[in-house]
Amino acid sequence: MNLCCQQDERRNAVRRMQGWNGLDYVEVDNDQLTLRVYFLGKLPPELRKNTPGIERYLRLEGGQRVTAIRITDVDPIIDPDPEKDDYLVVQLDRYGDFSTYTLRLVDVANIDARYDHVDFSFKVDCPSDLDCAPACACEPPVPAEPEINYLAKDYASFRQLMLDRLALLMPAWTERHVPDLGIALVEILAYTGDHLSYYQDAVATEAYLDTARQRISVRRHVRLVDYLLHEGCNARAWVCLEVSANLALDAAKIAFITGLNDALTARQSLLTWEALRDVAPVSYEVFEPLVADRSVPIQLYRAHNEIHFYTWGLTQCCLERGITSAVLLDAWVAGEASHAGTNAQTQKATTTACEPPGDGPRALQLKPGDVLIFEEILGPVTGLPADADSARRHAVRLTRVTPGKDPVRKTSTGQPTPYLEIEWAVEDVLPFTLCISAIGAAPDCRYLEKISVARGNVLLVDHGKTLDSIELCTVPTLRTESTCICPEHPGDIQHIAGRFRPSLAKTPLTYSTSVPADDPVKPRWVPAAALLTQDVRAALPQVSLVSTPAEAWEPRYDLLDSRPDDRHFVV
Repeated sequence: MNLCCQQDERRNAVRRMQGWNGLDYVEVDNDQLTLRVYFLGKLPPELRKNTPGIERYLRLEGGQRVTAIRITDVDPIIDPDPEKDDYLVVQLDRYGDFSTYTLRLVDVANIDARYDHVDFSFKVDCPSDLDCAPACACEPPVPAEPEINYLAKDYASFRQLMLDRLALLMPAWTERHVPDLGIALVEILAYTGDHLSYYQDAVATEAYLDTARQRISVRRHVRLVDYLLHEGCNARAWVCLEVSANLALDAAKIAFITGLNDALTARQSLLTWEALRDVAPVSYEVFEPLVADRSVPIQLYRAHNEIHFYTWGLTQCCLERGITSAVLLDAWVAGEASHAGTNAQTQKATTTACEPPGDGPRALQLKPGDVLIFEEILGPVTGLPADADSARRHAVRLTRVTPGKDPVRKTSTGQPTPYLEIEWAVEDVLPFTLCISAIGAAPDCRYLEKISVARGNVLLVDHGKTLDSIELCTVPTLRTESTCICPEHPGDIQHIAGRFRPSLAKTPLTYSTSVPADDPVKPRWVPAAALLTQDVRAALPQVSLVSTPAEAWEPRYDLLDSRPDDRHFVV
């Protein structure tokens, strides 16, 4: 009788019986001519001495192509440790084939009937392309498969198939009227079969790239061949703000909207979300400041609304294409608080005899890292704002700001003219020639100044509105499992989580990339051109997920490279 069991408690029982023995296992050396036969404890008395004729207690059976293998020598190996098993070294005249052989004990006393022989293979260490034997498992019997008509795919064919089957099983039932309960049940099953058939066809359609109709299916197919189908990314833009006084804005509480008509904005100077409650969200777009830390206030200065270029008294000047530096006209501030974050209050200017002329607070508060927008505001021929080229706008990020004074040209108060020398990175090089001053068209031939200006108070904004956090449902438990370690000792209960696919209440979701960080060591400022550029294939959904306890999860495009314990999720 052949048994397939997971545990062998009899082996331990034989070891515990005094004077009882049996074969444990056989090891085959690399030459396949030497066997090491291990016993369940110490050797039986018949095999302890290396006397002539000890081979008669062993018999080798089996084989398909190589049979009648003869045992030439047997050497007993006695281990001095009483806790360790003894074994025999058996020499053979030749090695066997790939079949299973049996080594059997003959005429040895006190040998358990279950362990008087052992099966082994000579080729256990040889390479083979054969699959391993299936694991021993007590599988339930497989029922007979029913005959399936694969041509039945819709409601009508399913209904007729069931009626034909019922006519065979119940020939006395011939009712075919619609109000009959049996017909009603047949039609319900036919409808369900039609629905499932469509679902099967839809799954088969999405299973191939050539026939897939859903974007998520195409994205998963191409991802398997190492191609990333991106979801795009949101828009970014520079916004110039004009203020009537120096102030600080809370970056976490402000946003910019576009697309609304003037009638709505004319009713109040500052819009609130409450005022937009009855406005359709599709009628406007929201842009929020893109800053590293939204808790730090955004400083705005009145003097940065419109900054003029300093030409050292020269006329008909321009900024040439390809430059990375310029000079801005500054101004002295007399009796005015210039620190950021508060409104400026006019005070009486106080000077002393020791204070040199031209030393004091300045109007411009530019520093490395700030962004300026160069813009043409007048037509270089007519001097009219309507003739200005709106395409002549360029953003630069300052890398160096050097203040200076021009003693040759005096201000209206007799002080040296203050100026600022600014530089920016090569990546932000001026792509066109920017006119600063020129002579207008005839017959007036007016001298036109301040044709182009620089604007400060520039913010980087991106498309999208930050929403308040929402409470998602709890991950469901699909089932619980418990395994038995040994009799009367159950293991820990494992909770198998069910599918957790919560839906967001508002869509669509913004995809964006992180803002490049500045290098504080060198230091090196990221140019303005790089702040607007996004790699669409690196854009991730702008959504955060925090589980209980506070554990942050990271969004990913897919989970192909994620490990089981990684806190990653896919939108």
